[in-house]
Amino acid sequence: MAKRENKFVKIARQEEVTNENFGLGRPFYFDDRFNRIAMMGALVTTIILLGFRQITGTGTGSVMTDSIGYAAGFFFAYLIGREVDPEPGREWGGLLSAFIALVAEAVLGVDINGVVGLLWMLFICRMFTRTSGLRHCIGDNAIILGSAFWMGYVGFWLFPVITGVCYILESQIKEGYFRSLYLGGIAFAMCVITGRNPEIPVLSVNYLYMMGVSFILFLPQFSVAGFSTARDDRNNRPLIVSRLQCAQAVFLLATGILIYFGGNAAGVALLPCLAVEAGTGLYLLMYLLRKKQQEEGKL
Repeated sequence: MAKRENKFVKIARQEEVTNENFGLGRPFYFDDRFNRIAMMGALVTTIILLGFRQITGTGTGSVMTDSIGYAAGFFFAYLIGREVDPEPGREWGGLLSAFIALVAEAVLGVDINGVVGLLWMLFICRMFTRTSGLRHCIGDNAIILGSAFWMGYVGFWLFPVITGVCYILESQIKEGYFRSLYLGGIAFAMCVITGRNPEIPVLSVNYLYMMGVSFILFLPQFSVAGFSTARDDRNNRPLIVSRLQCAQAVFLLATGILIYFGGNAAGVALLPCLAVEAGTGLYLLMYLLRKKQQEEGKL
């Protein structure tokens, strides 16, 4: 009788060997006009918004804290938008998300802890999509686990739980990394240290409306992702459609669960994620309508 082969060992043999400490980092080219707009937009709009808040006396905290929050919200919304919708030709969706995030933060405020939460979300999305061309390495895992621990430590106890679920899910999908199972165990173990916030969170109905609208706008991304032509940075290979769709599902569900069970504080921290759902969804709708008009014009 032939010896049964471990599927995880088989996957491990197929993976590209790398000695790099970071696998999910992506190059940021300043000669790309969308990257330039994102950088200048984060700087200019943050200065304008801070000036307005200082003049009107409506600032939520210190100038330094607010400036970091506004700039990070704008910039991370752009980066996360490019991960959940990496299709060439739809880069404006990420920028639209960034400006929506800025408007939302101007109205509802910012939370400095949200910067860590957005960093976590960005790397979780990249872990699934692998737009960099590599799997997650030790440095990436340190960022993901460290961010989850900090968010759990400051009261958002679901971050380590969702991190563990994401690692286990990543190990089971196509070309999953078998050691993600162990990392998932580490994430769940962190729950013992971070504990659970005994206070019942209060969630404003405004966030429920925002979550509902953003959810509906983002849903078409799943079907469109099945025809994605996006490629990774390192090897210029087509992205795995199932991994891209999985990243979109994790992003959508994680955002909703974290805000619903985290209350208003989580809503403020993850406003840019709601903006990404709305921004990429809106631009996808405009993109498809324009494409349909062009096709009808050629007939």
